[in-house]
Amino acid sequence: MNLTLDTDRIRDWIAEAGDIARHYFKHVNVEWKGLANPVTAADREIEQLITARLREAYPDHGIIGEEFGGDPTAQDYLWTIDPIDGTRAYVEGLPSWSITIALLYRRVPVFGLVYMPLYDDWTYTDGDDVINNGTSIQGCLHTAWKPESYVLARSDAHAEYDIRFTRVMTMGSTASHMAYTARGASVATLVHDSYCWDIAAGAAIITKLGGEIRFLSGEALDFRTLDLTACINGMYIAGHPDVVRRLLPLITPRNAPRTHPDW
Repeated sequence: MNLTLDTDRIRDWIAEAGDIARHYFKHVNVEWKGLANPVTAADREIEQLITARLREAYPDHGIIGEEFGGDPTAQDYLWTIDPIDGTRAYVEGLPSWSITIALLYRRVPVFGLVYMPLYDDWTYTDGDDVINNGTSIQGCLHTAWKPESYVLARSDAHAEYDIRFTRVMTMGSTASHMAYTARGASVATLVHDSYCWDIAAGAAIITKLGGEIRFLSGEALDFRTLDLTACINGMYIAGHPDVVRRLLPLITPRNAPRTHPDW
């Protein structure tokens, strides 16, 4: 990739987006795109803001976002935007949602940024490094686990999969999960049935640290083979290769998903 990114400038855009998110936080009107899939004015305004900044700075690049879509096929450079990853947490007044942006070069994530505005918490790639709040986090991916270790997953992961790992936590945002894994808070992130804008930033961050993402089959998740507008179905694990390899046999799909008992 011959492009040099101005990460400070990109962070300025995302900080501006964070101001929008905080403005609406705890008093939003919620619409529902589907079961447990809300959208708010903040989602739309943030995506429009970031899209406008990207089009001004990189007019030849493609853009695809959660709310307004886009065309992922035409350009070598493609940006993905998730204006609020974890909108359900956002509308419920929970704090761990994030704003995330990524750049793919020839469909491979090369830049990723995850920002949690309520914590003013930044995790992003910077060249070959990954920075969390001003500090390099190279070497922070866990290579093994201890009795107190935990993985991060979506709240409904146990309903679809038998997860034979003692401690599973959720914060309501896949992008935040991957950022926490990158800095060594969790040993891995379990992801299922997500979209490229949910995971592209985390993928760039995890792979810059020497990590990987694999489906339960053991196959590596490769954005070059995916339909970037469609749901990436199945379960995939992000983390250090040693951890991913040991986790894969501990997770199996359920024959039928668990649902709430009849009330």
